[in-house]
Amino acid sequence: MFIYERTIRVQDTDATGAIYFANQLQIALEAFEEFLLHQGFSVGDMISKNQFLLPIVHTEGDFFAPLAAGDRVEVTLSFSRVGTTSFTHTSDLLKKNEKVGTVSIVHVVYCPEKKQSIPIPEEIKKIISPLSGEL
Repeated sequence: MFIYERTIRVQDTDATGAIYFANQLQIALEAFEEFLLHQGFSVGDMISKNQFLLPIVHTEGDFFAPLAAGDRVEVTLSFSRVGTTSFTHTSDLLKKNEKVGTVSIVHVVYCPEKKQSIPIPEEIKKIISPLSGEL
């Protein structure tokens, strides 16, 4: 499990003062990108090399308690499913050790040159395998 810590900002909230639903997804994606950076993998380099990309093809999120500006959250990241051409990472958002939200994001590995999905590259498999029970 990878842990990413973050403070909820005013910009993350809606008019009610609670986290805006789309921003919970954004925070989960931040955790994923931070995990990749921590493993020495740069999303920016991946995009500039243009050999493969990791577009999001599906997301799900649940809210269990409100989050407001100033709240500190711990985001725990794991890989709940790893297929041939796609993988799913799940992030649980915790406030003071209480689960307040969860997000699942499915990425497909896409080759821009071939304009189709391709098998997950070995460099990605090596990065995500320690956080997955499937590899």
